[in-house]
Amino acid sequence: MKINLKIANLLFNPVIFIASSIGIPKNEIRKIFVKLNNSYIYSNEYNFNSEDILILIPHCIQKNSCKLKVTNKIENCAKCGLCNVSDLVKLKEKTGMNVFIATGGTLARKIIIDNKPKAVIAVACERDLTSGIQDMKHIPVLGVFNKRPNGPCVDTLIDIHEIENAINFLTNKK
Repeated sequence: MKINLKIANLLFNPVIFIASSIGIPKNEIRKIFVKLNNSYIYSNEYNFNSEDILILIPHCIQKNSCKLKVTNKIENCAKCGLCNVSDLVKLKEKTGMNVFIATGGTLARKIIIDNKPKAVIAVACERDLTSGIQDMKHIPVLGVFNKRPNGPCVDTLIDIHEIENAINFLTNKK
C-alpha cells in the first residue's frame, strides 16, 4: 500500500494533466488520491493519545454571516447550531483534541508545524486536501471532504461522524 501511495504521488501531476486534457475534472482525480491516501492510513494500526492528534478545519465551515471570529480561537463560537463549529467545540471538549480552523493552506501548514502533531484529521475541499496531504509526508493525515451545498468556500458542512470515526481509528478505539 505504501508503494502504491508513493507511485500515486509521483504520477499525480501527469495524471491530472492527462485527465484534464480528455475532459475528466481535476477534482475527480483529487478525490481518488485522497481516498487512496486514506486507504493507506487505514491499512496501518495506530494508538495515539488524543492530544497527539490535530483536527484541522477550513474557515468556510463557519456560517458566513456569523459576527464571531473563530479562526483564532474555536471557543469563541456562540454554539448557536447554525454551522458545524459548535459540533467541533463539543468534540474538542469531549475528546481533548486540538481543533484549529485555518483560513488557508499556508496557515494550515503553519498550525501543523507549530503544534507538531503525530497525526492530522483534515477537513477541506479536494484541492486543499490533496496539496496538504502531499506536503505532510512524515505524519499520517486522514482527509475528510467537506460538503459544499452553497458552492466553494461558503457555508460548507462536515459530517461530524466521519471525524469521530477517524478519531476512534487513530486512538485505537474501534
